[in-house]
Amino acid sequence: MKHSIVRWIAASVALVAAQSAQSGPVSPTALNGKNVLFVVGEGQKGANDDGLIKEYLESRGMKVTLAGVTDNATAAQGKDLVLISSTVNHRLLGDRYKMSTIPVVTWNAYSFGDMDMTGKALHKDFSVVREKVFHNANHAAYYAYSVSATKPINQAAGVPSGIFAPLTFSAGETDPGWGKPSLSADISAYFEGDPDKAAIFSYEKGSLMVNDLPAPARRVGLFLGDNSFSVLTDATGPASQDPKSNSWFSGRKLFDASLRWAVSAPDAPQAATTPAQTQSRLQSFAKGKKVLFVRRFDMPWPANEASDQAHIAWLKSAGFDLKVVDQMEPDSHAKGMDLVIVSASTNKYKIGNKYSDVAGPLIVMEAKAVDSFHMVARRRNTDYGVNDHKGSLYPPENYVQMLRPAHPLSAGIPAGNFKLYKTPGVLAWSRVPPGAEIIAGIPNQPEHGTFFAYEKGASMANDHVAPARRLLFPMDATRFPDLTDEGRMLYANSLMWVMEQNATN
Repeated sequence: MKHSIVRWIAASVALVAAQSAQSGPVSPTALNGKNVLFVVGEGQKGANDDGLIKEYLESRGMKVTLAGVTDNATAAQGKDLVLISSTVNHRLLGDRYKMSTIPVVTWNAYSFGDMDMTGKALHKDFSVVREKVFHNANHAAYYAYSVSATKPINQAAGVPSGIFAPLTFSAGETDPGWGKPSLSADISAYFEGDPDKAAIFSYEKGSLMVNDLPAPARRVGLFLGDNSFSVLTDATGPASQDPKSNSWFSGRKLFDASLRWAVSAPDAPQAATTPAQTQSRLQSFAKGKKVLFVRRFDMPWPANEASDQAHIAWLKSAGFDLKVVDQMEPDSHAKGMDLVIVSASTNKYKIGNKYSDVAGPLIVMEAKAVDSFHMVARRRNTDYGVNDHKGSLYPPENYVQMLRPAHPLSAGIPAGNFKLYKTPGVLAWSRVPPGAEIIAGIPNQPEHGTFFAYEKGASMANDHVAPARRLLFPMDATRFPDLTDEGRMLYANSLMWVMEQNATN
């Protein structure tokens, strides 16, 4: 058995080296020379995979220090990574590593809640799918769905979007776990077709986890049970040369990429800026950019008309080459444009599916049309809706909550609540698919994203793939004049970000 594990490790290392071209910003040798604290339980020797994991880590050049569940968290000082095994007694562990400024990767699902990586309710916020109790669910957890190749861990692993693949070679007694993280997490894979059952999820440093705790360092939650590591799927030999087999057997690649991402340098918070500085950047950026603004002509509502006109004037003053068309005109107007903006003055039932498949960047503002643009699933008032005064469950709102201060779309706004609009009013909410990047949510609505985007190639709703960057900016038909300075700065930054990729390709 030992010799087969050593051969498996050697083949795995060779495979990672071969994948370096598709590992993105995460180096295939990121683990080499790193010091890791591996927190393990006191189970019977050979009854779990902790020893095999230690052997594997050392084969990757890591220096491993074992720690017991009752050891002081100061044992992590000077280390590059903390690993928490499923063999640890979570009652004894408690929240010992919650505030650690060292990256933490844990596959102890019971620790997710104590770490504020999920809530604390068993079978709602996290679960361990025990074979004897949840036999069918355990076998369903044999397979997982890869969310999107654009997610950092998936990118590092070279795993494509949307693939349904086995993470382990056997369900057996592996007792996998899942968690339901907060909106700021990146979900890399999930079980049973349910994004609320994340098999692999991660938080960037500074992103708001559950209970609004900024992640003190990178955090990763994994699905492994006590005996999962030895049966992680992996393509070796001829299968590793077959792209479909290589991506199908992705368990080990995702485990390895999770650790490599965790020890890599975190994204720095975006530098604070002023509205004047942002406007100056926008004016430099806008030169020569062709923008199509899609709206409803001849509106009978003065406030809606005034908002669109103010918006159009502002875009022109920034220097964009602007073309304005009515919602009923054909979407062939998008040809040759650097950006399409769909105003909330449009009517979902008039514009239909126009512009949903444009090859270039797209910004959508009409909250009720998010499903038409493949940004959210189709159940109105379940998958998407609004805060408003028309009998909504949610009252009018003008504050949003910045969730990811390190994301380029944050415009340097720190984590926490800030005023997007001067006065409360209509604000869009969505239960956003995991392929998106949710930048801001709504205070006291922990499952609702309001400002979110998709990278080019990301998995959107209904298995759609983003042809270019896509962004939902929650600006209702009357709301442009009501934007705060921070709100206008966020919008200006959004315009630059959504076009940036096309400008550099």
